[in-house]
Amino acid sequence: MSSGNCTVPVNAEMNRYWNDLAGQRWVKFQQQLDGQIRNIGRMAMDQADLRAGQAVLDIGCGCGDSSLELARRVAPGGRIYGVDLSQTMLNWASERAGYEPELAISFERKDAQNAKFEPAGFNHAFSRFGVMFFEDPVAAFGNIRSALAPGGQLTFICWRPVELNPWMAIPINIACRFVTPLEPMTPGTPGPFGLADGARTKKILTEAGYRDIVIEALDEPFYVSGPGTVEAAVAHCIGMGPVGRLVADVDSDVRNLVVAALADTFSSFHDGTGVRMASATWIVTARA
Repeated sequence: MSSGNCTVPVNAEMNRYWNDLAGQRWVKFQQQLDGQIRNIGRMAMDQADLRAGQAVLDIGCGCGDSSLELARRVAPGGRIYGVDLSQTMLNWASERAGYEPELAISFERKDAQNAKFEPAGFNHAFSRFGVMFFEDPVAAFGNIRSALAPGGQLTFICWRPVELNPWMAIPINIACRFVTPLEPMTPGTPGPFGLADGARTKKILTEAGYRDIVIEALDEPFYVSGPGTVEAAVAHCIGMGPVGRLVADVDSDVRNLVVAALADTFSSFHDGTGVRMASATWIVTARA
């Protein structure tokens, strides 16, 4: 498929992934996921020059939490266009938006890597952990840039390396005491940590035609699975993500060992409100 003058590959593997069990699991754990990353997502929005009446493209909008917050920030008169690969998540996002009919939000199943957006149709493009999965990130960010008005802003938040994110690294290491580890991912491979290298991310954006690129580190603790019990955090942890894949096919005895070890560790991080652990992200801003 083509976008402008460049050929953009269809992100087939990610399309399959997000429209299979992944989308269903995100809907199932939507409240916990939003509770985990909502605050740091809002910190990223604070770096965007959002004003009433503006049009915002929300990339990888998932179950709609970021789109709803963006819509509140550009009201009155603003509009949000949320795109995601997962129709399952978009259906849930549309249902949630229906409870706030005063907000102008629309959703559509599209791959931002090759979608045909309205040229120069948006003041902003925003993403909360939705831009790390592109097969060809230079082409994808170039396609997103074509949707921005001259001088329009791109803002996104993404994870720094996994070893700086104990909320992810510790559960993986615990699970690997009992099961065969997953094959290590090559740095830069599409996935949650696909943009963990800040220097590489800046190079990608430069090649995609952006200017005024700023990449800032954010170190902010959050509640794993949102505020709640140790048991809820463990259920979330083994229900999706890398740990979920590690224990997906093990027998119940091994799974129970992983659950017990996670619960024991998470208990030491519970502060009376939830399992609170460190996170490390990049907040990235750039201009078209």
